Amino acid sequence: MEYMKQDASFPAALWFIPLVAICLAILFTLIVLIGWKLYKEVSVPAVAVAPQSVAAVVPFVEQEEPNEQPSLPPEVTQQESPSAPADETAEPEVCPPTAVPSKIKKPRRSKSAASEPYALRLRRCVRGGIFPCAWEDNSHGVIKQYWLMDEQGPVQRGIYDRAGHLISETTATLSGTVTSHTEQDITYYFEAGMLVKIRTSPYANCNFHDWFFINEGGRLDVCQCALSQASCCERSPYQQGGPRTYCGLFPLDEDFCRN
Repeated sequence: MEYMKQDASFPAALWFIPLVAICLAILFTLIVLIGWKLYKEVSVPAVAVAPQSVAAVVPFVEQEEPNEQPSLPPEVTQQESPSAPADETAEPEVCPPTAVPSKIKKPRRSKSAASEPYALRLRRCVRGGIFPCAWEDNSHGVIKQYWLMDEQGPVQRGIYDRAGHLISETTATLSGTVTSHTEQDITYYFEAGMLVKIRTSPYANCNFHDWFFINEGGRLDVCQCALSQASCCERSPYQQGGPRTYCGLFPLDEDFCRN
């Protein structure tokens, strides 16, 4: 009888083991699925940001602060529009020196208290063959200084008062033909002995000039004033039909107009 009881309980134990195994498998599967889901939720963002977090060695480059008003390149300059009128009240810029400086220390000049003809002194200077050659004449109440830098000319003459202030300056060829003459703020230009243009500088700004051109017929045909004005030609020191030679304009010049 006891043997029969043991045999009757055996099938129940036999079914219990597989049932526990199945339950454990299901539980394990659920654990794996839940763990995999959690792993994916955590690992996906990490993979996305991983490339940004990798450190890299790069050379240091200093970044300049942005310039609110960038300057022009050195080779580019701003210019006023050609149509813009000149400003006479503007502060004068540095102007080039005159052809004959008001005070000159070289070349060394020979002085003469007695009046000596210009042509004679010029010939002596040329024959001497030593350049630059210069001389001075102070016999007429003014100081006349002459410069000959080369045997081919030109000759430059400056006339000064006793205080050393420039009165006029003249440039001429060795033959005595004047090519330019300046008095105060007026410069006369000659070609082949005839007046062809005049430049005046009546403005506070030394870079502003008025230009007047004379044609072959002796007529004033072109006038250009630094400040645009209808009466520009009226400012010309040349009178229509007037003399056009240097000696016709300055007949008292003994150096270049003596017969």
